[in-house]
Amino acid sequence: MTCNVQQQISKAMELIETARYRMGVSEFVEAFIETWSYQQSGLYPPAKHIPPDLTETAMELAALLSSTMLAAPTGDVLGILMSEVGFSKRGTNFYPTPPEIGQLMAELISGAETKSSKELQHYEPCCGSGINSLLWLEQQLLERGEAGVGDVSLSLEDIDRLMVRCAMLQLTHYLAARDVVIKSFSIVGIDSLSRATRGIAYYASREEAQEAFFAA
Repeated sequence: MTCNVQQQISKAMELIETARYRMGVSEFVEAFIETWSYQQSGLYPPAKHIPPDLTETAMELAALLSSTMLAAPTGDVLGILMSEVGFSKRGTNFYPTPPEIGQLMAELISGAETKSSKELQHYEPCCGSGINSLLWLEQQLLERGEAGVGDVSLSLEDIDRLMVRCAMLQLTHYLAARDVVIKSFSIVGIDSLSRATRGIAYYASREEAQEAFFAA
């Protein structure tokens, strides 16, 4: 994590802390992520709502996190934030991957791929905030260039609906920051073992605008 990302996360935590006695930190963050992802995609209205007196705080938090993700698209901003808030203790086994491990995994996977293959499909169960897939995509961008990632398809899954929302937000910010379009992506809420769905899924393809989403 760069110093700048850490500074921005600290500022975000200060904003979140102001909601502690009005709504509770965890409840505010969950409502914030649900609301923000709904505003970005038009899908899945939030089950929890932010009180009117915290709306300005939520808007400021969204602007801060968005600018940080655009400035550091592989910084796992939301993963770090959720860890700081304590979502690793909420029972759905969210454990953010250390960036050094994620980078090593991306390089190992990339090294095992056939460089002559035009189209690439990347699948990640239990994706959490999506950082491992973003680091893999970043590796492809370095090796293949902007045109090369146009033939990449991402398929991500997680059991936690909130993390599906986080992965969608981070991926769309990454694509905007790098100004690239991939062939397609899907981010689905599902139990990777039982295959029981969680009622949330985001899809986009190259034929659609990257800002457009449609439900399964």
